[in-house]
Amino acid sequence: MRIPLKLIATVSALLVACGVPDTPTQPTSVASAAEPELRLFAVEIKVGPNWDSSKSPNEQAFFEEHSSNLKHLREAGHIVMGARYSDIGLIIFSARSAEAVEALMSQDPSMTAGTFKYEVHALNVFYPGLVQSRSSK
Repeated sequence: MRIPLKLIATVSALLVACGVPDTPTQPTSVASAAEPELRLFAVEIKVGPNWDSSKSPNEQAFFEEHSSNLKHLREAGHIVMGARYSDIGLIIFSARSAEAVEALMSQDPSMTAGTFKYEVHALNVFYPGLVQSRSSK
C-alpha cells in the first residue's frame, strides 16, 4: 500500500506543530534546549477599516497579495490549517511565540492596507483530533 505524499507531509507538519521530534532518538543540543518549543496560535482574520462592502472579496484591494502570502506561509510550514466560519477567517499557525506570528502577519499587504485586520491568540488544544476538509459538492 502506498501512502500519499500529501498525507505524509500533513502528518509531519502536525507532529512538528505539536513538538514531536523528527526521530525518537534525536539528541538535544545545548542550542536547541534553549529555544522555545513550537506552539499553536489561532489567528482570526476579519474585514478591516478599508474593506469596501460594495465589492466581492476577490475584488478587494490587496486580496491577491493576501492569498499569495498565505500560500507562501503554508508552503514554508508556518500554517498548520486554515478555515472560515461566518465572515471570519481562522488560520492555525505553528510558531515559537505570538510575536513571531505577529511578525509574519504584519508583512501581509492586505493587513497594512487595512483591507483585513487580525488578532493572534494562543491555542491550547485540550481535545486533539483529526480535521479533514469536506468535499465541496
